[in-house]
Amino acid sequence: MLHGTLEAMRQDDIDEELFPLGAPDRRRHSVQAPAGWQDLAVTLTLFGLSLPMLVVGWFGVVLSMFAFDACSAGGCNYAAGSVAYIGFPIAAVVSTVAWASVAERRRRAHRRAWMSGAGAILTIVALFALAATVVHFAAQPN
Repeated sequence: MLHGTLEAMRQDDIDEELFPLGAPDRRRHSVQAPAGWQDLAVTLTLFGLSLPMLVVGWFGVVLSMFAFDACSAGGCNYAAGSVAYIGFPIAAVVSTVAWASVAERRRRAHRRAWMSGAGAILTIVALFALAATVVHFAAQPN
């Protein structure tokens, strides 16, 4: 008998008396305003800046390849230098496309996407640093 009374009390607690306007919403809501034209302008500007950075970075890798001229006697790792020379622009383009895809998804969800443009720029800088380091160590004679 006591068990039946407790069950009835639990069902009474779930009644509409506790939530007259419906069940509470458990999802978190963003406090930020939806992305507007300013965010679009900043995002496009950052992606526009990432493309010249890609070209300048690749030119920097090409210039660093002149370090192999000091390897007339041999002993340099030409394969690693070639991987950096060819791999940098490929990796930079793939990462820029990936960041653009992230930005497009965020824009469709009415969220700010300027961080994706900044991420594209930082990724290109990191890839350039990696390529320059690989070429530097590959051009060292053994």
